[in-house]
Amino acid sequence: MKILKFYILREFIPPYIGSMAFFTMILLLERVMSFVRLVARGYATVFDLLVLIFYSIPPTLALTMPMSTIMGALISVGRLSHDSEITAMRAGGIRLSSILLSLYIAGICIGGVSFYLTDQLVPLGNIKFRTLYQKLTIARPDVQIDVRSINKLTGEVTLMVDEIDDKTGDLINITIFESKEGEYTKTITAGRGWFLTHDVLIPFITLRLLNGTIIDPKDKTGDQFNSTIFKTLDFNIPFANKETRKIVKTPRDMSLKELKNNLLEQKKGSRTYNTYIIEYNKKIAIPFACVLFVFLGTPFAITRGRSGKGLGLGTGVLIIFFYYIFLLTFERVGRYGTLNPALAVWLPNILFLTAGLINILKKGKV
Repeated sequence: MKILKFYILREFIPPYIGSMAFFTMILLLERVMSFVRLVARGYATVFDLLVLIFYSIPPTLALTMPMSTIMGALISVGRLSHDSEITAMRAGGIRLSSILLSLYIAGICIGGVSFYLTDQLVPLGNIKFRTLYQKLTIARPDVQIDVRSINKLTGEVTLMVDEIDDKTGDLINITIFESKEGEYTKTITAGRGWFLTHDVLIPFITLRLLNGTIIDPKDKTGDQFNSTIFKTLDFNIPFANKETRKIVKTPRDMSLKELKNNLLEQKKGSRTYNTYIIEYNKKIAIPFACVLFVFLGTPFAITRGRSGKGLGLGTGVLIIFFYYIFLLTFERVGRYGTLNPALAVWLPNILFLTAGLINILKKGKV
């Protein structure tokens, strides 16, 4: 039995690690693309990019570990079932629960690691990430310019942009309103422009404009004005305060102990109170899903017998999809107090655990 348990565990580990690497890369891809823009614009180095990715790994793994657990269970047990090894073991008088015991233990161990990751490393990674990201993007308005919206860069300068070039990051069809004290509002338009990189100690950032016009009114009616056409103009935008703001911890950035302490300060039944309850329970419920998914996935893998191996992957994707859809839906309902916030977080686990029990009892696979 000892050899058999290690054999089954050996079948589980490769698909588990492969699934975790795949899901983690997919979820990190969007963030990586936004980080690359910082490097391309000269606001960050490749080393900064790697550090940002490193800080993003813990919260990403907190999501992908449960996903990978069910994929590993489905693929490994599905392979054993497909090759009739499960049937041979049972024919030898070995109960299914004994055959899969090593997978259940693996699920518990993964859940324990996931709990530590969620409780300790995810809050630390979130804070470290936001601190570094703020440092890199401070006084870099082009990083978060909203198109077709009013962007108040300073008390004197307002910027409007029609679009941003996806390839170069250049601003297209720019309008700037500059209102200095004692003067009438100056309007600057340009076909294209981009922000130049300066050292963070320099108290302004330069917006280089191409092919534009400066309208400088001489009276409040705007009937009298000076008009200047330019091919290239470097417009300096002063920043009175370029100091980093203190990063405030949100409930998602807190450990269980911090959430419990802060919960005492919240008004019971308020939306903030519900948020703390939800985050507190998620730190336990999501790691528990690692155990749940092993328990839920193995019966599906066995019952498909000699059917196509791709069925196991499809089943895993469906289970993951519905689990997180239910979690997000119930979480939102619980946040507004329509449903008990603690129950809202645990309800997906309860539903899927019930489905797993019914499947096992119905098929007589224990």
